[in-house]
Amino acid sequence: MMRMISALGVSALFALMLIGCSLHENDDSNHESLTANASQVANSTPAFEAYQQDPNPTTAFNYLFDVATHPRCVNCHGVIEDGAHRPTVGDNKTPHPMNITSLNNLKMAVQDGKFVQVGETHPVNCRGCHQDENAREPGRPPGAANDLMPGFVWHMPPPTMIIGNDMTPSKLCNNWLNPRLNSFLAQRGGRDDMKTFKKEFEHHVSDDPLVRWAWNPGPGRTPAPGTHAQFAKAMSVWINGGAPCPTES
Repeated sequence: MMRMISALGVSALFALMLIGCSLHENDDSNHESLTANASQVANSTPAFEAYQQDPNPTTAFNYLFDVATHPRCVNCHGVIEDGAHRPTVGDNKTPHPMNITSLNNLKMAVQDGKFVQVGETHPVNCRGCHQDENAREPGRPPGAANDLMPGFVWHMPPPTMIIGNDMTPSKLCNNWLNPRLNSFLAQRGGRDDMKTFKKEFEHHVSDDPLVRWAWNPGPGRTPAPGTHAQFAKAMSVWINGGAPCPTES
């Protein structure tokens, strides 16, 4: 973890944090409709349109993959660079300002059914800039929170959930169904425990404020394909159809 720094160092770091906050990339899904047409969606894609026209496990997963590999999701899942897990920002997935890495990220765990911060508290973490709602000006920090998952604040997933440029539909599907790779907050089940997997993944994509944020990312950011409501529905269509994984082409 980070070394102890002097009071002067803390002051300088916070000053840098305040500057960097203006460079970054919520939960408000009332405008969404389960019957939204592709033509009405701000960021429609062929995979979303195919799912809309024929919702089945195959088209549903193709749409899920479209969302998962979109910059709104990929940026937060991060990359490994210089030995550190770090997020990226923007549609071009550029390095996060202020050299933010897992070393100054919130560490979360589940205790008594609630998400809590664990480990050391550092001068700079995601919560230092990313609050409960988006900033109103383009380029300033986004934020997300809701009452569905109280206390769930902006943070990075574990490195096992990185969605790299080489991610294929087959690999993502099998990663999701592998309980060693699909979470670090709670057991989400997998191929050998589909009952838990269905419960946890449907809850995750339906209620997690960071997932829902992808369709309400604030000014100047391209939303994820489709709508949040259709994304959550597609997850159920895929799981209820047996969660089939595509084969490598």
